[in-house]
Amino acid sequence: MRNITYLVGLFYLVSCNTKPTNAPDQAVSDKSVIKITRQQTKSLGIDTVKEVNGQKELILTGKVSVDLDRVANVFPIASGNVLKVNVSLGDKVTKGQILAVLRSSEVNSFQSQYEMAVSDLKLAKKNLDNSEELYNSNYYSQNQVLSAQNDYKKAQSNVNMLKQQLKIYGASPEENAATYKIVAPIDGYIVDKNISEGMDVRADNNADLFMVSYMKTVWVLADVYESDLSRVHVGDPVDITTIAYPDKVFSGKIDKINTLLDPVSKTLKIRIVLENNEGLLKPDMFAGIKVHSPTSQKFITIPTKALVFDNNKYMVVVAKSDTTFEKRIVKILRSDGDVTYIINGVNPGERIVTDGSLIVAFDGE
Repeated sequence: MRNITYLVGLFYLVSCNTKPTNAPDQAVSDKSVIKITRQQTKSLGIDTVKEVNGQKELILTGKVSVDLDRVANVFPIASGNVLKVNVSLGDKVTKGQILAVLRSSEVNSFQSQYEMAVSDLKLAKKNLDNSEELYNSNYYSQNQVLSAQNDYKKAQSNVNMLKQQLKIYGASPEENAATYKIVAPIDGYIVDKNISEGMDVRADNNADLFMVSYMKTVWVLADVYESDLSRVHVGDPVDITTIAYPDKVFSGKIDKINTLLDPVSKTLKIRIVLENNEGLLKPDMFAGIKVHSPTSQKFITIPTKALVFDNNKYMVVVAKSDTTFEKRIVKILRSDGDVTYIINGVNPGERIVTDGSLIVAFDGE
């Protein structure tokens, strides 16, 4: 009898200290589910969990360069002495604007020839008029009139040729200043200048006097090591940052990959064309380049602003219905600006709170 009483008492003690196995789980589950009113949902922002192709990133360094497809090198077409330079390095210029003025003996020679040609034209016109008058009076033959007409046409052609020649030199036929005007061939900026007042300029010199660049687009050039060549492709998207504007990201694509490897550095040069409508990017600026190369691997992404950090864990608020939400812990692979890559915790297609997630996660408890 005493043994039976002992067993009953032991069973009672064990029963009192044993809790239902599903009680903690049920408590966690109840706590993670949040219900709010429809009025409260009006202030929430909702987005969808996405699945995207993965990207490998390659970090490069480079520099900003002028768009060599849209530059004009200005060479002298006449020799002379520089009287005046009207622009400085970096100045904005318009097509036809006078950049510099030279005193030129070549232009002076053309102006003298033009004056003589005008005199010859006047004389030829006078001879033609006399010939026609004498022909009408039967003193001249038709051949003599035709000869006078031919002389007049030749004189007129010579005047027109010299006038065009002076126009090319930027000189006026009416002036005899012996000056050659160098003008901007395109709209743009002076990005190179090799001329100063007082210097002598020769037409047979291979060095340009000015370089005018259209700065609405620029190039960014970078070197890729031989071991990384398989990771870059024409068309790959890139993000570019500069020291001057560390918080601004310039987006573009790889436009060209050179075919010749530098024999010394064992690198290949790539080119990125960027829009530069604001004129922020200047030649020779240092550029940090992040190349995004697509892969076949799939990744789950969410907006970064959807994340809630609490108790050293990241979570998101998943919309189960219009008024029912669930807090769910997620594991992060990496964050890239506005986008965060998720390892697990949510599935593609699920709806999550992006604006107001803090209110739902904590005030809704």
